[in-house]
Amino acid sequence: MWRVEYCVPTVIIVLLASGSSLAGQPKPEDSTKTNLTAEVIVERALERMAAQEDSGIELEFSSVGRSRNDSIDGDGRVTKTETAGYLRYPIEGYLYDEVTEKDGLPLDESGLREELKRKEKFAREARAHAARGEEFIFNEMAIAFDRELMVRYNTRLSGNEVVRGYSCWVIDFEPKDGRLPDNRRMDKALNRSTGTLWISKKDFGVVRVAFEMQEPFRYLWGLAASLRHAEGRLDFKKISPGFWAPSEFNLRLDLRVFFKGIRRHIQQTWNDYELLPVSANPKSTHSDAKTNQ
Repeated sequence: MWRVEYCVPTVIIVLLASGSSLAGQPKPEDSTKTNLTAEVIVERALERMAAQEDSGIELEFSSVGRSRNDSIDGDGRVTKTETAGYLRYPIEGYLYDEVTEKDGLPLDESGLREELKRKEKFAREARAHAARGEEFIFNEMAIAFDRELMVRYNTRLSGNEVVRGYSCWVIDFEPKDGRLPDNRRMDKALNRSTGTLWISKKDFGVVRVAFEMQEPFRYLWGLAASLRHAEGRLDFKKISPGFWAPSEFNLRLDLRVFFKGIRRHIQQTWNDYELLPVSANPKSTHSDAKTNQ
């Protein structure tokens, strides 16, 4: 699965999203109907996500990423900026982000050694989980667009919109009343968030996701802290037939750790998607795969 990961003091927010393989796609005529309900549209989009995960098509591509992390004071001024560049490619059946530069400079000798250690550890742990027949969950704060996520929300078809040339259904979602899943720390944020999905009318691909946390909550994760507000948007682009991949992410966070306020604006982009050799992904057949569709 695609992984979007950001680390700030005491908080990691991860969004996982996938496109879809050609296998398991809804029939083309389904997406042209105008009387589909929000529930049916979301279900079709979920089916595509499940097909994507099963196919492993995301492991057929590498990409180049850049991130920018701005620290913001109480008056809204940027007080510190950190940037990074990295390559994303598959290792042992999982996507890995190899850091290549920080703050505009290539990694020095020490940084290269640390990155090599991180990469070797990632591969070693992935192999160990595979040997035990277990899924390698390298971040417990992961969020996937799947039924486990959407079961907690009511959905509503609020309109139609063209986003970057894609004709979309606009689906609003909000938490249901009553008891909601609360098995992980991230569930507390999800259960307090509303948002909107933009889903392609052509093939039920997710074009954009926007979300906003409506209520703060306190938690204990190494330090006593509270997440007071979070809002963000994740955009996708179509890379090959049936495959949507992340293109841009914006996230704003407002936290308090003990008596210190922490505000962040985090931005990330993905570009230069390239098709890898077939050997990089045992599942791959590279059938009809073309970049920049």
